Amino acid sequence: MMKRFKVYWTKEATLDLEEIVDYISKDRDSAAKSIYKKVKSKCRELETSPERYRRVPELLDIYIESYREIIISPYRVVYKLTKSNVYIIAVIDGRRDFESFIFDRLLRISTTM
Repeated sequence: MMKRFKVYWTKEATLDLEEIVDYISKDRDSAAKSIYKKVKSKCRELETSPERYRRVPELLDIYIESYREIIISPYRVVYKLTKSNVYIIAVIDGRRDFESFIFDRLLRISTTM
């Protein structure tokens, strides 16, 4: 039987996605809905196969291996994988300064997880 993981969205990641969708919807409402559906659909796949996506290269460089990411170009969905859970911690536009963003996010959520 295939192992199933519980997927949790942090408040921060939920806000990230809402902000992205709000921004896109100002110009193209249908594109915003499409991005939202695509991100949510890909994240549901994490229930059965969270290991299939790559580890975050910027974090691997400093020996942090528990974070992975889904690329939904140009967006990066970053999540932490534990033995039975997946915590989605960020949805970021890959064109932003990813390193600064992710280090700041990890510092802020480390006290809540």
